[in-house]
Amino acid sequence: MAYSITKSLFKNSALMMMAQAATWVSGIVLLVFVARYLGSADYGYLYLALSIQTICQWIIDYGGQNYIPKEVSRNKTDPSDLMTQSMLLRIGLWVISMVLTFALSLIAGYSGRVIILIMILAFSNLWVNLTLLLRSGYQGFENMKYPSLATVVDRGLLTLTVIPALLLGMRVTAVAILMALTPVLNFLICWKYSKAMFRPKFTLQMDKFKRLLKDGLPYFLWSLFGVVYYRINAIMLSLMTPASVVGWYGAAFRFFGILMFLPAIYSAALYPILTRLSRSQAPSMISASQKSISFLLLAGIPIAVGLIFFSRFIVQILFGLKEFGPSAAIIQLFSAGMLLTYVDFVFGGIVLALDKQKQWAMIAFGAMVVNIGMNYLLIPYFQSHSGNGGMGAAIATDLTELFVMVSALFLMPRELFSRNLLATCGKGIAAGAIMSLSIVGAQSIGFPYYTLPVVGFLAYVVTLLATDAFNVSQLRYLLAEISIPGFVKTFSEKRRASA
Repeated sequence: MAYSITKSLFKNSALMMMAQAATWVSGIVLLVFVARYLGSADYGYLYLALSIQTICQWIIDYGGQNYIPKEVSRNKTDPSDLMTQSMLLRIGLWVISMVLTFALSLIAGYSGRVIILIMILAFSNLWVNLTLLLRSGYQGFENMKYPSLATVVDRGLLTLTVIPALLLGMRVTAVAILMALTPVLNFLICWKYSKAMFRPKFTLQMDKFKRLLKDGLPYFLWSLFGVVYYRINAIMLSLMTPASVVGWYGAAFRFFGILMFLPAIYSAALYPILTRLSRSQAPSMISASQKSISFLLLAGIPIAVGLIFFSRFIVQILFGLKEFGPSAAIIQLFSAGMLLTYVDFVFGGIVLALDKQKQWAMIAFGAMVVNIGMNYLLIPYFQSHSGNGGMGAAIATDLTELFVMVSALFLMPRELFSRNLLATCGKGIAAGAIMSLSIVGAQSIGFPYYTLPVVGFLAYVVTLLATDAFNVSQLRYLLAEISIPGFVKTFSEKRRASA
């Protein structure tokens, strides 16, 4: 059993890592080109449109990215009815979202140019959401081969079309059109290979449709509240600050989003496994959760420290300090929230696997209220005192993520917080502090700037090894075993030896 769990987890993690690597590279390249060529104001308009598109996307999804994998993983015989009714639901919600998006854009008083950007990206949510549905089905079957392939092709095509468009002098509207069209290929690839998973029956079955609405509602509320508290910042900034401030915040947030690739991949592979284990193998579920929290926390700490010390250099390289200098302070503020987010990815998977989605939805609603309230207070304050309301939005995001973590603690199994887990977390935090001190010390005695990240990271790794937060045998294994089969074999042998 340990072997099969590990094989599934790391096979799908590897596939999604490949897709995420393409997404990560594409994201960085596009971020650099789009931000530099459009400037902070036009980039702010584009980021606003993307944020509204994302909110609509999660409304249309109706919680499917959590509900569908869970249902499919528990019953893989024939999910055709579930998938078909979900498709029909998404098409209907897409139509509603288009009408509401246009109406609310007029009410908000956005210019015609901005409304065009918003509607272009909102229109693409039809095939984007159908792709997400298919991807959720694949995830439930623990087979991420085809969605990963589709993502690589999609991101590659987007990069290869947007960059030449910018170099030829095309502006923000052309970029939005390309962003809206390239996901079509992603959908076509996922659709082509989905026939082995389900056979569409495009007939509305009211009993099953109503059940889908009822069972998916808690997931929908969680998704809706969650995406609102992440994306409402851009809308509130657009109503309280100039477009350039939205651009500064958008550049920092997009970079922050790229850094979420590790927990996003890992938690996506982990979620269906936790769902299976929650039914009959609670100890295995607790063990997998503990290892996941430790791994993501230890991986996130050096990234967070690096953001604090090198944010200005990052902005200079990626966007240019002339247009996006204020983004550096926003990135620094996001560093604390990043660590919280890494852990919250695992907490969310545990809560949903334990069928506590109603409580999770209530937490998300509370988070949305906290986020809107904090934004309402902090954005005007920082805008008037520093000219950078994005700093207030970043702090609001951090406080919201802290609220989610503290609330989630009350839903976690008591056995999760063992002494070993708490000790590992403490050692990781101590290693992060030593990493910070080493960077400061090396800088004070005249080390070249480009060596400081290396010095800090070495100090972090040495501290982890010295405190046995990450032992020598694990390090030797990571250096020697680079294949997935090798990893699975080694891991399962260790499990059997310690059983």
